[in-house]
Amino acid sequence: MAQAREAGSNPREEMEEEARRHLKDLEAHVQIKSRKELQEVAKTHRDKNACTEYDEATGRYKYKSCCGTSASKLGVFGVGVSLYFQFLRQMGLVFLLCAILLGANSTLNIMGNMVNENSALYKYLGMTTIGNLGACEGGRCQTDEEVQERCVWNQFPCELRLKEVTQWLGLADGLGILMVLAWGILFQVCHIPRAVKATDDANLTPPDFAVDITVLPYRLNAGHEEYEQKLKQHFISILQSLGIEDSNAVAEVCLVRDYDGAISTFMKKGNIILRVCVACLLMFAAFALKELEGKEDDASKKAHAKLEKKSIKKYMQMKRLERSIATQAAMSDEQRGVVRAFVTFSKASYKEQVLHHYRFSRFFLFRCCQNKDLRFEGSALLLHEACEPSDLYWENLDFASWKRWCRMCFVILLTFVFLILCSAALVFFQSLSKSTLASVNEHLVWVVKSTPDTNTCLGFCDVEMFSDRLCSSNGDTSNSWQTVKLFDQFNDYTNYDWGSGCANNWTSPCSSAPLRSQYASTCGGSEANASAHTDWIGFEFESKQQVQCWHATFPPSIKPDEVQLFGCPTAPPAPENRSCWKVEENCAPMYLNTLSPDTQNTAWTSTDNKVAADMSCSNEITADVAKARWESIAAGSEERVLNPIINCFCQQQALSQGPGFAFPPYDTQEKQICEAWIINNAAVVGKVVGAALAVLVINQVLLLIYEYLVAFERHCTVTEVTLSQFWKLFLAQMVNTALLVLLVNASLELPPVLQFLRVLQVGSGQFDELNVTWYVSVGTGICITIFMQVFSTTVPPLIMAFIVKPCLSCLVARGEVVQARLNEMYVLPPWNLSLRMAQTLTVIFVICTYSGGMPLLYFVGFVYSIVAYWLDKWCLLRGSSKPPAYNQSILNVCCNFLPLAAFLHTVIAGWTYGNQAVVPSNWSSLLVVAEMLFLSEDEYYSVTSEYLSAPAKLKKDLQWKYYEARMMDMAREGCWLIFCIFLVFCVYYILLWLYKLLLKPFLSPILFALKDCCCKKKAAEGDSATWEACIQECRRSNILSSYALNQNDKYHAAALAIAHGDDRAKKHDTISAEL
Repeated sequence: MAQAREAGSNPREEMEEEARRHLKDLEAHVQIKSRKELQEVAKTHRDKNACTEYDEATGRYKYKSCCGTSASKLGVFGVGVSLYFQFLRQMGLVFLLCAILLGANSTLNIMGNMVNENSALYKYLGMTTIGNLGACEGGRCQTDEEVQERCVWNQFPCELRLKEVTQWLGLADGLGILMVLAWGILFQVCHIPRAVKATDDANLTPPDFAVDITVLPYRLNAGHEEYEQKLKQHFISILQSLGIEDSNAVAEVCLVRDYDGAISTFMKKGNIILRVCVACLLMFAAFALKELEGKEDDASKKAHAKLEKKSIKKYMQMKRLERSIATQAAMSDEQRGVVRAFVTFSKASYKEQVLHHYRFSRFFLFRCCQNKDLRFEGSALLLHEACEPSDLYWENLDFASWKRWCRMCFVILLTFVFLILCSAALVFFQSLSKSTLASVNEHLVWVVKSTPDTNTCLGFCDVEMFSDRLCSSNGDTSNSWQTVKLFDQFNDYTNYDWGSGCANNWTSPCSSAPLRSQYASTCGGSEANASAHTDWIGFEFESKQQVQCWHATFPPSIKPDEVQLFGCPTAPPAPENRSCWKVEENCAPMYLNTLSPDTQNTAWTSTDNKVAADMSCSNEITADVAKARWESIAAGSEERVLNPIINCFCQQQALSQGPGFAFPPYDTQEKQICEAWIINNAAVVGKVVGAALAVLVINQVLLLIYEYLVAFERHCTVTEVTLSQFWKLFLAQMVNTALLVLLVNASLELPPVLQFLRVLQVGSGQFDELNVTWYVSVGTGICITIFMQVFSTTVPPLIMAFIVKPCLSCLVARGEVVQARLNEMYVLPPWNLSLRMAQTLTVIFVICTYSGGMPLLYFVGFVYSIVAYWLDKWCLLRGSSKPPAYNQSILNVCCNFLPLAAFLHTVIAGWTYGNQAVVPSNWSSLLVVAEMLFLSEDEYYSVTSEYLSAPAKLKKDLQWKYYEARMMDMAREGCWLIFCIFLVFCVYYILLWLYKLLLKPFLSPILFALKDCCCKKKAAEGDSATWEACIQECRRSNILSSYALNQNDKYHAAALAIAHGDDRAKKHDTISAEL
């Protein structure tokens, strides 16, 4: 009968019955606490795990003061935390000194007049860059000679030429980056070791007493259950061989068992056990309450049954987890293999002597020859200094190294994939924020017109326009463009032939009295006004053409002092409708061209007349003129924004009426005319800010992605996780913030092997030089991004700590009755050192890279350091849980990157200071070195002249040869120091990578052995700090002192599950023994 019942039993029913018995066992241990008691314990737990000190007088945990806690005192939470704040403080001081050193550079930038821009945002930010350095009279240099000989500041007559001071400006920039580099080297070589030693002397922590054994026997042939005792006795024997007779020399041995990667599953199992406890508590509390009230109605029974059903479901889920780790769950802890061990000595001197005794074990070659006395059970040991107990990731300690390396390689591949995807998104946002100066100066119609100061009516024997600034006859001129017609105020001229020798010259209607009278009678005004409005000639082409230079030949009797070009976006009306058409009201003005007429009574030619858009809007536009132009354009048309008349009118109104002009309501005539212009300008500013915000948002998205990827790598310590996350975040943020904006806006002819970068629009921009327009269009966006980093990276952690986390705790903790789970909900959010270090290093990189042309960035870096120092300290001490005890590794890695930042500075600054259109200077004595490395001086002039005079379609074939020639410009007086630093860096990096890739694997053991022989250090002797004193200090500072899994609050659930499995295994062994 019994067999029949067993055969007919349902496994699910059996499991449910087992779950009910388990709940009955739990009910026997249930202790009901009030809501207030639970919250008080949770708050105490929160304070215990925050950055607090235990006050023995009050028996409470006391938060540290933000102002009263120095950076060095933060070493109690790990030397890495202390070094981070010292790094910020010193970085701010260095950036302030650099800002002072380059104060003259910043001042002279602001005092120049080279930037002409419609947008106030671009204009005023552009004035702080090197693009605004120097001044030409009237705000424009008409010839290359004027560019070379322009004044230092915007005061005339000129007393000091820019060329006379550029060598001092370049010297100041070179000294600034040398200061940053020297600080980085001193911080790494001197300050970090000194801070580590000071922190070790000031604080007693477990690593002062413990060693980490990463290579040891997996399983002992005999007595494996006594592994811990045998390892302890081994190190006591080692100390005895060193003359130390202390039977209590080893205070603790903590073994890392092989759970086959099941710690994470054990944590899930422990959490389920806690959830079952929740249901049990709720059931018991509800039953007790009803019993006290004398009520046991149907509703309470249903609620009880519902909770019981939920508990059974959780219990069955736990059983499924147990089946997934059946082998591990059925084993006791002593039966598992050992993959790692932490041995804690009773004195710090013991640890030092043991490490010194095993100093050669770090190299595989020496470990193979390890002395028999040093081996444990016949196996060689590898010892390191132990990390902090809170630095361990127990769920990854038993993970195989080869699997970890495979995962890391896969993650590196995914890292670059995500970086490419995010870069593609950033390309789109960057394309939205373009300055008007970034657009090519192209128009469908070009007009040559006299000015009010012109002393004669115009007449031309020939006019030729050029697409390049050198007016070179390279085939890309108006003679080769498809011309629709030439026209003036009254006539169109198709297929016009200038002839030769002024045989068919054009004469202005201004010189005809009947035509002047006709214009005056038709359009109103005097004949003098008619002369000014009709004295021009226009050229209409089949497509838009870029004009940067023009020539004109004049008849002997025509000798104007100045003329002005206009560019028109649309074709003019027919002659019968053009009688009152005004050039000034329909076309964009260029800067005036001053001419030098020949004194001889012969035809003469004015050459090399440069063309540049006049952004100053110096001619006052009346409301009537602007309204007439506004009404002639259809509503909703972009022409209402782009029209030069409306554009200048609105700029003038904005300056005269102030900021209020841009805000609604648009109830005045001026505001109605400028409504579309105002909205467009707001959109331009919004796009610039939006593009900067896009960088920040994408960086945050990458942070979330990389958190999962780094977790997938299965690192052993929090420091390793932090380093992995740090370099990934830094790489992403540096590329997105500093490099991508440079490459996307560059006009580059990529070699075939790099053509795949076209997907990211790399090299598809408009700039082949770091010139004025680059600094106005691109540099301003970089300035905005870095300024936004000051607050966008420091404020969000505070919001999470003081607003989001408390609100979530209040919402989620309602109804929670299990103390362990309530404790987790009250714990403050973690403080992410890897993220903050990556963000800080990104700021340093951008500042160092572009500060040569934008020295104001040094001051922004100073402000960032102050804000980050105080807000991060406030967030850490008052709004974050106690961080893991980070060591100095992340700061060392950060300092290793600083030379690369300085190298990038020399590249960008050397290219900028060598640009003769931006920073004119003569050759220095380093020209000989440049000729040895690149081209000869004659080749330099030949290549640069050929490239600058070539049409746009031919420049791509000459580009890389031109860039080689441009490298020679680093040998000029304006950047000789930058050139020297650049050469030193090139030699340094070549030698460094040769050593790392080829020589280090072979030379490291030999160099270590030689160093040990030549520079012997005496092992620590005598009395030293004791383990008991360390435990007391750890308890006072709320620092984890044991390396055991069950002592780490973070792994409470895993320890609970392992203990549960051990109990079941022992119970099973007992039953088996009885049977």
